[in-house]
Amino acid sequence: MQKHEHRTVYLHQVLEAKLLGPGDLTLSIGSEFIENDDAQAAQAAGHRSAEAVKQDCELKAYSRMAPRVKKDFPQLRLCWSADSLYACGRFFQECKDNRWSFVCTFKPKDLPVAWGEFQRLLPLCPQNVLERRPAAGVRQVYRWVGGVGYTDSEGRDWSFTAVQVEETIADKTRRFAWLTPLHVSAKTVAEVAEKGGRYRWKIENQGFNRQKNSGLNLQHLYSRDPEKAKTYYYLLQIAFILLQLLEQGSWLRRLAAAWGKTPVQLLGGLMNVAWLLLESLRRDEWSEVWFETAGEIHISFQPFDSS
Repeated sequence: MQKHEHRTVYLHQVLEAKLLGPGDLTLSIGSEFIENDDAQAAQAAGHRSAEAVKQDCELKAYSRMAPRVKKDFPQLRLCWSADSLYACGRFFQECKDNRWSFVCTFKPKDLPVAWGEFQRLLPLCPQNVLERRPAAGVRQVYRWVGGVGYTDSEGRDWSFTAVQVEETIADKTRRFAWLTPLHVSAKTVAEVAEKGGRYRWKIENQGFNRQKNSGLNLQHLYSRDPEKAKTYYYLLQIAFILLQLLEQGSWLRRLAAAWGKTPVQLLGGLMNVAWLLLESLRRDEWSEVWFETAGEIHISFQPFDSS
């Protein structure tokens, strides 16, 4: 809870693990709520800021969530796409223990020693360069350095490949960088950066933004009771998975394509997909023919290419 001059804002932070799939699917595979009741009470009483007294954080929540994800998906070869907050020994060790890979945002302020080493080594690796023009008016220059070292607060030594891309659009250049244990070469650097690093933005754009703005009302205060709010959040994640699968299903896509539209454009919004499905359950008798398939279905998971 945050009290402002004219309003009170109720917040409940949650760490969310989403599986990024084809067709912009963002499927929840783990949720861990960040509990800071003491911090919120201290701020409400006018004491120190919530940030200063909070006992829980994203890293602690990740340590609680990681074992559950491993238990639920023991054979899935995950590659975490994480922001710079996770560039630390705790995260690296848990990924190593679970045989997971990662592509982690790399910023100078978070790992200044490693960043300095990266920048000093870049001129010594002139062969590690790839230039791309993925679209009209867009120029990308990738550079990378292997063997960048880091010693964490517990004295553990780590070695990574650091990747940097300078992207120029309309004479404006921006730089992005990541750390990864994956093998990086001219054949893989763009995939590591794009699918491993920048795809993290899809979690926000295709995941949370759609849950907030497509009629699912993630931000709505349905209850001030923390447990009831958590229940709603879990149910919303389940509903969002089902809606995405329905939206990306071949039948609905073919129907929309016949009208020259996407499923959401045809039906007027993601929430309308849910309402129409509910009305179909209420009014129609579902025929067995609707569940027939054209042939045998094979489902497989393609691991991240680290070759």
